[in-house]
Amino acid sequence: MSLDGAATEGVKALCFFLSRQIDYQKQLKQKMEALESRMRALIARYDDIMKELERAKLHGGSASNEVTNWLQEVESMKQKVSDTQRNFAEQKNYQKRRFPNYYRRRKISKKSSILIDQVEKLITDGKFENGVTIEPLPLASNALPTVPIRAKTVELTKQEILDCILGTEKKIIGVHGMGGVGKTTIMRNIHNDLSQQSESKHFDCFIWINVSNDVDVNKLQRKIAKQLDISMKEDDDENDRASKIFNALKRRKKFLLILDDMWKQFDLDEVGIPIPSEENGCKVVLTTRNKGICGQMQAHAIEVRVLSEEESWEFFKDIVVVGGVTLSEDIESLARDVAKECCNLPLAIKTVGGSMCGVDNVRVWKDRLKDLKEANGEFKDIDKVFVALRFSYTQLHDRVLQSCFLFCSLYPEDHEITANELIDNWICEGLIDKRGTREEDINKGHTILNQLIKVSMLEKCKYHGRKIRVGDEDEICIKMHDLIRDMAIDITRAENPRSLIYAGRQLVDIPAELPELPEDAIRISLMHNDIEVLSGEPNCQHLLTLFIQYNPLQKISPDSYFNHMCSLRVLNLSSTNIESLPNSVSNLKNLRALILTWCFGLEEVPSLEKLEKLRVLDLNSTNIRELPSGVEAMVYLQRLDLDSTKQLRVFPAGIIPRLSHLEELTMGGSRWKWSSKTGEGAGIEEIMNSTRMAILNIQFEELSDFLQHAKSNKWQTMKRFCLAVGRSVLAAPMVECSCVEIGGCDLIGEENRLLLPDTTQRLVISYCQISSLWHFTRLLHKSKLYHCEIEGCDNMDYLMAEEEPLLPDIKKLEIINIPELLVLCKGIPSPDALKSLESLHVFHCKKLKYLLPARLLQQLRCLKSIKVSGCRQMKEIVGEEEEMGITREDDNNAMLILSQLQSLTISNLRELKGICSRVLICNALETIDIGGCPKLKKLPFSVDNLPCALKEIKGQKGWWDAVEWGHPQTRAHFDSRPKMLRERLEDLLNPYL
Repeated sequence: MSLDGAATEGVKALCFFLSRQIDYQKQLKQKMEALESRMRALIARYDDIMKELERAKLHGGSASNEVTNWLQEVESMKQKVSDTQRNFAEQKNYQKRRFPNYYRRRKISKKSSILIDQVEKLITDGKFENGVTIEPLPLASNALPTVPIRAKTVELTKQEILDCILGTEKKIIGVHGMGGVGKTTIMRNIHNDLSQQSESKHFDCFIWINVSNDVDVNKLQRKIAKQLDISMKEDDDENDRASKIFNALKRRKKFLLILDDMWKQFDLDEVGIPIPSEENGCKVVLTTRNKGICGQMQAHAIEVRVLSEEESWEFFKDIVVVGGVTLSEDIESLARDVAKECCNLPLAIKTVGGSMCGVDNVRVWKDRLKDLKEANGEFKDIDKVFVALRFSYTQLHDRVLQSCFLFCSLYPEDHEITANELIDNWICEGLIDKRGTREEDINKGHTILNQLIKVSMLEKCKYHGRKIRVGDEDEICIKMHDLIRDMAIDITRAENPRSLIYAGRQLVDIPAELPELPEDAIRISLMHNDIEVLSGEPNCQHLLTLFIQYNPLQKISPDSYFNHMCSLRVLNLSSTNIESLPNSVSNLKNLRALILTWCFGLEEVPSLEKLEKLRVLDLNSTNIRELPSGVEAMVYLQRLDLDSTKQLRVFPAGIIPRLSHLEELTMGGSRWKWSSKTGEGAGIEEIMNSTRMAILNIQFEELSDFLQHAKSNKWQTMKRFCLAVGRSVLAAPMVECSCVEIGGCDLIGEENRLLLPDTTQRLVISYCQISSLWHFTRLLHKSKLYHCEIEGCDNMDYLMAEEEPLLPDIKKLEIINIPELLVLCKGIPSPDALKSLESLHVFHCKKLKYLLPARLLQQLRCLKSIKVSGCRQMKEIVGEEEEMGITREDDNNAMLILSQLQSLTISNLRELKGICSRVLICNALETIDIGGCPKLKKLPFSVDNLPCALKEIKGQKGWWDAVEWGHPQTRAHFDSRPKMLRERLEDLLNPYL
């Protein structure tokens, strides 16, 4: 080509390039306007769904998993669009000053095109034909832990209260009596009896509130709102809260509200509680030590009296005689006298009896009886009760046991204390200090906790608080009876050195309400108050533990605030609003625990170089960008919590080798990801080379980094781990489970075969590219894996193909939001496939028409639980093979035996017409729960093979009434079982329908 020709071609190419760039520039503005327009439509849909969810929450409804995922994707899309708009604005400003950057503007143009398509898809996906919520479980089904009533005196009182509740004359009932007499126990029994009745005949919902003596209208409203799952905003005033509560209760129609342990009068309408009347059928029951409260609340008063002498003896004997032990004649006589010293009060009998449980030495009984009589001779009435309770405290004999018990009084009345938190505090204050491993100290803590529960000084309870870890709701949780706590506080006041306990006292201004912290105090608790500022320079040279958590604390001043707390070992500032700590924290040389969990605004922590004795550093959910300086000097550090540190840029190299005692490192949800690459931060090799690591929760940067170390022997030495790769959906580690999560990775191809540590117990695969589960997991047959969860994997249409022995040792399988899933098994299943499976949960798989073929289900001989929800095209739970495109072998068996199945739950399956065309034989089936299945008219049970173990049926009343029965005896069998029939969620949301 000639030079002129080349030049001409060059000019043409340049003109073509410039023409395209000009077109891009013209299109860019149009695209950005289109993107903005579609985002407005998406946000409008997002706002509509949020409002619908708010309404549903008033009635206990919650977002489906599909909706939750969509909301998260919208939030992510908001950020992406915002970034693109910012880049576009920067380019416009840049263009005004200089020649435009065509390359970057072209990139923005391409990006905006992609985003427009993605926004359009989100708008389409946001239609949710099956609704946005999961139907609520009725409040009526929540049984409360309690003990059965045997004493005739108590039974008569219970019946009197019950008659008033079920009658029409008494609208508000006040149950009064001295502390520890059994008011709460009676009301819990009544609550359970009524709420568990077939069809909940008398009330539509039951609400139990622990009021306690530190509650004002605001706190009471928030407690009720929490029970009703009503969203309260921080800026809601008293009237706003009252209005929300009033409307929520009105829509629940007939309610029974139990206000336990009231200390002062409240106006019901001021709180938002509809006044009970004969028309609305509602009832309010309150319990109180003060009969005057009953009068002030215009309540019908019923007194709970102490036990008779014989009833007291029988109760006491049941406690002290354990394991079939019989009392000798001499001991029985002494034991009767000891029981008499308990003032016939159940709580005193329980605690004193617990302290004497299993004692078979006559001389010990004589000595204890003498102590009780001498102490009781100086007091009357309620003071005698304190004597009995204190007697149980002195019988602990072990000083460590006593100190651990008294420590529990630092928490507010009725506070639920998790075992993890309590034992951590015991260890760090020095009450437990074996100078062994952290694990050994924790084991010792559980031994102490078990002893205190055994002698009834502490009681187990269900955890209702904010979860720090997934599974917290299942861990051990304790609280103190308010009378026992009062006794413990009395003891701490009298001791020298003493404790100062102002937990939950609504303190606002410390200088005005508590001018001076005592110099001789060893423990101070100011937790759960309304303190915004701490000021001064308290002289507390002997202070070991300082609780300031759960305050709206914004500032601690001056910087020298902690200068005279040289002995301090435990400092808890969690759930406060502080943004920085005073520099005097750096001088707390004896500090062993610095707890800053959920200090969301905390960005800066002063140097910790001098805190060489620190064992626990908890920075969970703080806003720190880097680790505090001097961390490497904390050579005794055992636990470092960096969960949800979303701004943490780097974990510096060289720190972990210096922390030679580190046993627990948690970084779930942290910005920092671990890899083998050398760079600014530490490499994963530092963790793999640590000698004491027992609990680990980290995220890997790349799948290759994880696979490189997956088969290391290191994992076998750990108590538990949570290892995430890529996009994580787990908020926090499992409590007692070793878990691996693979998120957002391409798992198609031989090079991506899965390797797991042999001790992995739970596997989560989320939002990955994956062809079949079996291909990905076929090398896991030697692992300890028992729980597998797969979620959001778009291109998977089956879990396993013909003859593939999928996960033969797995016990729990969860399949969530797999949009292209057509069948679980493609073809004839292997005899070993899922053969150990106990629990199968399938949610929001919109193309799945059948859950399982009959042949595969018949193989699942260990299956105990089936849950299916939100599969919009599902026609039948158990499919026949010809319907599923499988060549069926000759099988004339019209029955399907599931000998271990205990629970069957199906919900929001709008096209479901049947569970199984065969007769199901389920002799272990205890619970059936069906909701949102309008086309399901028959249950697969025969009159000759009815589920004999059935305990409970849950479902919508309209559906139940329309069920067709093949034989009257079948209907009679199911009608004889307790039922929990609820209204449709749609009816609750729209009363005008």
